[in-house]
Amino acid sequence: MNRELTSFHKWLILLNVSVSIFMATLDGSIVNVALPVVSRELAADIGSVQWVVTSYLLTISVLLLVWGKISDIYGRKKIFAFGFIIFTAGSLMCGLSADLKMLVLSRVVQAIGASAMMALSQGIVAEVFPANERGKALGITGATVAIGSLVGPSLGGVLTHAFNWQSIFLINIPIGILGAVLTFTTIPEMHRTAETKKFDFKGSVMLVTAILLLFISLLFLQERILPLKIFIPLLLLGVALLFIFISYEKNLENPLIRLELFKIKVFSLGLSSAFLSFVAMSASLIFIPFYLQYVLGVDTRAAGLLISFYPAASAIVAPISGRLSDKYSYRPLTVLGLSINTAVLFAVAALNESSSFLRIAVLMALLGAGGAIFQSPNNSSVMGAVPREQLGIAGGINALFRNLGMVSGTALSVLIFTFTSNMDINNFSGQNGAFDAVRFLNGFRVVIIFAAVMCMLGALISLTRSVGAVSGSREKA
Repeated sequence: MNRELTSFHKWLILLNVSVSIFMATLDGSIVNVALPVVSRELAADIGSVQWVVTSYLLTISVLLLVWGKISDIYGRKKIFAFGFIIFTAGSLMCGLSADLKMLVLSRVVQAIGASAMMALSQGIVAEVFPANERGKALGITGATVAIGSLVGPSLGGVLTHAFNWQSIFLINIPIGILGAVLTFTTIPEMHRTAETKKFDFKGSVMLVTAILLLFISLLFLQERILPLKIFIPLLLLGVALLFIFISYEKNLENPLIRLELFKIKVFSLGLSSAFLSFVAMSASLIFIPFYLQYVLGVDTRAAGLLISFYPAASAIVAPISGRLSDKYSYRPLTVLGLSINTAVLFAVAALNESSSFLRIAVLMALLGAGGAIFQSPNNSSVMGAVPREQLGIAGGINALFRNLGMVSGTALSVLIFTFTSNMDINNFSGQNGAFDAVRFLNGFRVVIIFAAVMCMLGALISLTRSVGAVSGSREKA
């Protein structure tokens, strides 16, 4: 950056970034509770209405790296402001949609803006805050993610009940306008002249296609739309295209992704452990609501309250964990966080038909705390390990690994549950009378143990980072 920022200015920028993260996270969860109403009012079946959620996730995932690279070439301020503007325009389009096709198209527009904001948020924070404050700042953004996830379902329900489903999108408009104004007035230009102004279109098309194939195959497997004989070739095609992309990138002077980034041990191992942690969390959290409602027989309100201990604890612990990583080191915290989650998930696997609400609430809070202890220091280490001129693409890669971990965890857990319990998660509704709790718990326990093993592997990877120097990083810069 061209000039030293005052403390007030830095925290104002963090507020702006947090607003973008809150909006993007909120809109990932706020829609779910309104889907039955949308289905009824737009005369569409539930399967079709699911594309309101799926199109948003897919669009964000395929564009994260593209926006990261574009921001490294042309400057993060312009792209971040563009994200706010497009997200706000997409929200308006969603609120004015009169049919499902228009709503899905509007969600794609909204996701284009959200992906730009998500790809750049960590890069902006890492650029603005020095190493001794970066963990604390990223901890606050982590808390914002947790708050967005916590508020989304309840706020969506309140708005839909009090007004209509369109209000869950229209509420974004004043917030988006505020965010765009703050971006133009507070964020300095972060353009680095070291990058050649040449964008890798061919590589981008290959990468977007590969990611799209991977995500679609996993999402369709999760929804039981694709049989294995189609899923496996589709997945292999996506993987093959990724290898072709890597081979192509090696020969370019200005590639979409500089593969040397992955030679930085702190960066690559941090991404690996983050991926495994999100696989574990998404695999476990998708089945806990079913356990609460179908095994324990609690209503949706009580189930939501018990699960809310997870993001609530995460929101409290994330800034503290980030601050501790600034003061001491990220290494012991990342190992501690994933070790806590490993132990807690084994405890969750032991839940049964008579487990108390207090026990469940404590386990949810510990899961959220363990995840926050890991995430803030890990994000700080990943973003601190790359050169400043590549912070945009690094942030995009970090966000992509997070999304891929969540989708993979959900798809794999559904597959594991189906094979081990011989039950279909999509056919639980209305089966209270004939619900087989024993079969469910058998599959549930295998899924949770799988999640615990993923966390354990992530902890072991993080442990390897606790020895050796941070070569090639900016930690000591």
